[in-house]
Amino acid sequence: MIRLLACTTMVLLFSALVLLSVDRNIYRTSSWIREARYAAVLGWVFTGAAGLILAGLLIYL
Repeated sequence: MIRLLACTTMVLLFSALVLLSVDRNIYRTSSWIREARYAAVLGWVFTGAAGLILAGLLIYL
């Protein structure tokens, strides 16, 4: 279970990194303001979820 949560955290952090750095810039240069905002919000939600899982894992261990 701990390994599953650790892998889930890694996937969430990678997805957040891609959303915040790559997708957001692509949408911004294409003048898709709404999609850039959605990518930013979803990236920060993924970061928050990964942070909560990491905090839970650190408390559990």
